[in-house]
Order: sequence, then C-alpha cells, then structure tokens
Amino acid sequence: MIRLIFIFCLILSSLPLTGQSGFTTIGGANFLGYSRAGVNLSGIEAIYLNQAGLSEVKNFAFDVSAEKRFNLEELTNISIAGAKTFAFGTVGVLLSNFGFTEYNEQKFGLAYARKLNRNISLGGQFDLLRYNVDKLGSKNLFSFELGMQLKLSKDFSLATHVFSPGNIEVSETTEIGTRFRLGLMYKPSEKVFLLAELDKLIYRPLEYKVAVSYQAVKELQIRLGINPSTEIYSFGILFQFQDKYKVASAIALNNNLGNSPAISLQYNH
Repeated sequence: MIRLIFIFCLILSSLPLTGQSGFTTIGGANFLGYSRAGVNLSGIEAIYLNQAGLSEVKNFAFDVSAEKRFNLEELTNISIAGAKTFAFGTVGVLLSNFGFTEYNEQKFGLAYARKLNRNISLGGQFDLLRYNVDKLGSKNLFSFELGMQLKLSKDFSLATHVFSPGNIEVSETTEIGTRFRLGLMYKPSEKVFLLAELDKLIYRPLEYKVAVSYQAVKELQIRLGINPSTEIYSFGILFQFQDKYKVASAIALNNNLGNSPAISLQYNH
C-alpha cells in the first residue's frame, strides 16, 4: 500500500496540475482561495510566492499554513514562516514539509525584502531544498528566488517573480525547473481587488489564473479564483480579529483529482 501511494505521489508530480512540487505551492489558504494567484500579495504570506511583498510587514509577523492536496494525508504540505522589519529592510525565514514518511520534500528559506521607494519593492530568498526517500537517503540542493512589486498607480500594481533560475538536477531523469510568474492587481474600490497572473514552469505549458477578493465587512474577506489551464476552481474566506490575527480557509475543486482543503493562521504585530 505504501509503495502504491509513493508511486501515485510521483505520478502526480509529473502532471501539469501538480508539477510545481511541494517547493512552490506552499502557503496554504493564503493563496489557494485565489487559485494560487499570489505574486502581487504583500505581508508575511509574500514569503511563499514573492518575497518583495515582505516589505509591507510593519514590525513582526508569523504564519502557519497547511494544505491537503486532493484530500490525501500523504500529500499534505505544512509551512511555517516568520518575518521581522528592521531599519535596513525586512528579514524572513520559512520551513515547509511536503509528503509522508517514505517520501518528502523540505524547503528552508532565508528571505530579504526592501522598498526602494514608495512604489518599488524588491525581495529575494536563498533556499535549501531537501529530498528524503526512505531506504535511498536524502539529497540537499541549493537555489534562490527573486521578486519585484511595482505600483503603477493607486489602482494598478505589477509584480514578477522567478524561482530557481537555471535548472537544478535532482537525478538523471528529474530536474527542478525555473519558474516565472507575472501578475497584475487592479483595485477598483477599497473593498474589491482583482488578480490576473501568468505562471510558466520552464518545461510545462503556460498557466493563467484570475481571482477576485471582496471585503464584505472589516472582519470578513471573500475570495474566488480560477485556473482554466488546470481546471481548478477555488473559494476562500478570511477572518480578521483586532487587526492582528487572521484565519483563512480555502478549498480548490478539481473534477478529475478531487478537492484540496487548506488553512492559514497568521499573527501581525
């Protein structure tokens, strides 16, 4: 049974729907409610998809997120992140674990972000990517990622991010491919913002995602997203308490592989 699950996990990792692996789909409900269109988002959650957004962390922030892909325990991804802002910029750390005892992927990241001016933020992260395979051992790989966020006007912002520039060989048949993201955010009002994003893993077809967020009341935000390329449709909600505590939940729907629930807990000081 374990062997079958292991094979199933590897098969999923080769599909466009999950080809990003556990290293680039972390962050739980912070992004799942938007169908993972998150390159424009800022705050502590930015450490997962675009470190430039960490420049908006006011003082200190902490996030714990989890996602159960296709509702399988063996495909659970758990991530923990923290960030602190100093006079010279914002420093963040993250740890994520994806998989199960016989096979798992771990990511350790050290991030830095800084505002160049009121409209431009840059960020980057050094990564240790670790593969663990039962009875075969572990393999450590090093990589990095870079991102930028640009406010074009009070209503529009543009963001871009690249993960693992240059392919990294895991084995003779497996590589961690370079991944590019380009996103646009439009805020027609104080309660609504729209996201549109292009996502390209170097050896896979281009994906595009669109999402919308609606601030129903101060304490409640509603999120909807769609990724037509992979036939993922998502829904999420965010509860905010005392301007410090956030609880987000989301679910992604896919008719072929099943549903993926996620949750994120966050503290901002």
